[in-house]
Amino acid sequence: MRKTLVFIVISILISGLASGQSKVDLQAQKQKAYDDLKLARELMEKTSAQRSSSVKQLSILQNGINTRARLITTLEAELNLAERSITVTESKIGQLTIENEKNKEEYARLIYYAYRNHTEYEKLMYLLAGATISQSYQRYKYLKYISEYRVQKANEIESLIVELDRQKNQLGLLKNEKLMALDEKEAEQGKLVGQRSQKSVMVNELKRKESQLRVEIREKERIAKEVESKIREIIEEEARKLNSDNIYGALTPEQELLGEDFKKNRGKLPWPVEKGIITVGYGRHEVPGLRGSNVQNNGVDITSTPGTEVRAVFEGEVTKVFAILGANYTVLIRHGEFLSVYQNLVNVRVKTGDKVLTKERLGEAFTDVSENVASVHFEVWQERSILNPEEWISK
Repeated sequence: MRKTLVFIVISILISGLASGQSKVDLQAQKQKAYDDLKLARELMEKTSAQRSSSVKQLSILQNGINTRARLITTLEAELNLAERSITVTESKIGQLTIENEKNKEEYARLIYYAYRNHTEYEKLMYLLAGATISQSYQRYKYLKYISEYRVQKANEIESLIVELDRQKNQLGLLKNEKLMALDEKEAEQGKLVGQRSQKSVMVNELKRKESQLRVEIREKERIAKEVESKIREIIEEEARKLNSDNIYGALTPEQELLGEDFKKNRGKLPWPVEKGIITVGYGRHEVPGLRGSNVQNNGVDITSTPGTEVRAVFEGEVTKVFAILGANYTVLIRHGEFLSVYQNLVNVRVKTGDKVLTKERLGEAFTDVSENVASVHFEVWQERSILNPEEWISK
């Protein structure tokens, strides 16, 4: 019986710990989503105060829609976790109740036996009735065991009652958490519907600005091609200086180690800004409100508040700082065989040849006065290949 009680308590502790870890993860995801939604709302208010519907506004709104959808998924996971925890807790209460009833029955039998032998005279007669001294001694040990076992059972019953009360209180809390998560989910679903309606209105407004949008797209494509061409030119120049087609093959042991460290941190690199949202992701995208458009993005466009500082995502050496008309300054940092690219900077603080540390400030993200938000374009290269930076920075 005691082993059963220990097993139940241990299983309760283990399952509680596992649930706690999952709950912590979900709470962190939920808080991140709320922080992103707050920033998106703040940026939306800044842009809408400056001008009517724009691609930037729609991108910020779309980010908010995507973030809210992820939040709803997290809330659904919280609901599922609460339901599983409720089921497990109810099962534990059932096990504890059965075990408690068994203990009570056994304790009742012990009390009955003790009642039949409750006086010292009766105990003495029971001992003297033994056929031999050895048998009398065994009877003495038995009486002692019965007495100790009765105390043990009483303690077990008391412990089970305390644990039952605790589990019932936990069950009440879990049911309250489930109701709160359900209310939260329904509220967010309502907001999501509102955001999607707002998006439809903005898309229709942008459709009436087709000629203006096409001019903006051509300008962005020009900038992207110039930046890519300049980076490739710099890479080839480095190769010529090293007299090697394979830059990695010409790296020093220190540079190789730095590249390996950079590679090990894939998915864990800090963002190039302390606070921001991705408004245009990596790859090909159709411009909202302009059907048939197909624009390639070699990195990610991150939008933040005016005055946002841009920082290095990893330690390395500044390979080049150059300017592109319409895109301000671009900073290239080499990390062994890898390059991190920071475009659309002003007030640049570094120069070619500088050694920088992780999160060291490089400059300031340019603020478009017509939108009243700051933006930075970020890329990751390996040798001559363009990588998806969303796979390298932390989620």
